[in-house]
Amino acid sequence: ILARILIMWKVYILYSTEKIFSFNYATKVKYNRFCCKYKSINFCFCYKKTNLDILAKFEFFLKIISLRLHSDLISSFQMIELSTPTAFNFEQILRFLSRNEKECLHTIKNKEIFKVISFENSLVLFSISYDSHLQISIHSENQSQKIIDFLKNYVNHWFDLEANLPLFYETAQNDEVLASLCQRFHGLRMISMPDLFESLVWSIIGQQINLNFAYSLKKRLVHNFGEKIIFDNENFYSLPTPERLASLNLEDFQPLQFSKSKAKYILNVSREFAEGNLSQEILKKLTFEEVKEKLVKIKGVGNWTANYSMMKSLKNYDAFPVEDVGLHNAVKTQYGLAAKPTIKELNQMAEKWKDWRGYATFYFWHSLLG
Repeated sequence: ILARILIMWKVYILYSTEKIFSFNYATKVKYNRFCCKYKSINFCFCYKKTNLDILAKFEFFLKIISLRLHSDLISSFQMIELSTPTAFNFEQILRFLSRNEKECLHTIKNKEIFKVISFENSLVLFSISYDSHLQISIHSENQSQKIIDFLKNYVNHWFDLEANLPLFYETAQNDEVLASLCQRFHGLRMISMPDLFESLVWSIIGQQINLNFAYSLKKRLVHNFGEKIIFDNENFYSLPTPERLASLNLEDFQPLQFSKSKAKYILNVSREFAEGNLSQEILKKLTFEEVKEKLVKIKGVGNWTANYSMMKSLKNYDAFPVEDVGLHNAVKTQYGLAAKPTIKELNQMAEKWKDWRGYATFYFWHSLLG
C-alpha cells in the first residue's frame, strides 16, 4: 500500500534487504532525498525537486497509516553519515582495499565495503559507501549510540581522516617523483589498521614471504580461529582475538602451513596482548623511540614490523619500514633505477620526506598496483 501511494506521488522509496541504495542515480536526475525513521524502520525517499509538497503529504500519511512490514521484507539497519576532508579519494581507497582477492577481513561489493569487528565481546557487521560523504550502515542487531560512536572513530582512524594531507603534499614537493605520485593519487589517505594487534599479526605473517602467500596464510588463520557473522547468505569474518590465538600451541599452526618461527612469533604477540602487557592505550603514552623499543623487545618483532605497525596503527607518519621489499621495488620503478636501492641509499633519499616517510612509503606501495 505504501509503495503504491508513493509511486502515485512520483516518489521512489529506496531500500533493500541489505541497506539503503546509494543515491548516485537520484543525484544524476536531480532528485532530492528525504530520510526518516518510523517504528524502528529506516526509509529513504527520492523525489523530484518540483514536488515540494511531498514531505507534507508523507508526514500526514505517517500519522494516519500504521506500517506493519514483515522482517524478511526489510532488515533493520542504522545509517551514519561521516563528513570527509576536501582532500579525500574514495576510489583510490577502494583500489587499495581490492588489491588481493584473498583478503578475508573485509569484502567489497558494488563499491561498498563490508567489515566485521569485535566490540565489547560481540561482533558488529557494518558497511561503508560514499556519496559526497561517507555513509556507514550497521547490519547487526545492537545499534546503540555506543557502537555508533565507536564505528565513527574506527572509520575515522581506518581512513585517516584527520591527517593533514596538504602538509604532506607540501613536503612532497621536495621530491619530484613523490610529488608526481601525490598528484596521481591525490586525496589518497593512509589505509590504517585501527587495531594494533591486527597490524602486528599481519606484519609477522608477511615476514620474508611474498604478498600473495601472506594473504593465503592470513585467510587460513582467520577462517580457522576467527568468528563470523552470516549476512545475506554470506560469511563475514573477524580477526581472531589475542585470547583465542594465545590459547593455541605450535601444532595448531602446522596444518595451515605456518613455519614454526612464524607461529611462535604470533603466539608471543598474542600473549603480550592477552596478558595485558601490550595495548594501544599503553603505547600512546610513550614517545616514538620508547614505542619502538617496547615493540622490538617482543621476539619476532624487528625494526620492519615495529615501523609498519607504528605507521599503520599508531599514526606515526614518520615511521619508516626501510627494509620493505615492496618499497624497494616501487622506488626502483618510479625513479627508473637500474637496481633496487640499498637501505643506506633509501635512507638518504627519504631525507626529503622527513616527518612523512611513512606516508611516502604508503604512496610508493600504492604505485605498485599499476
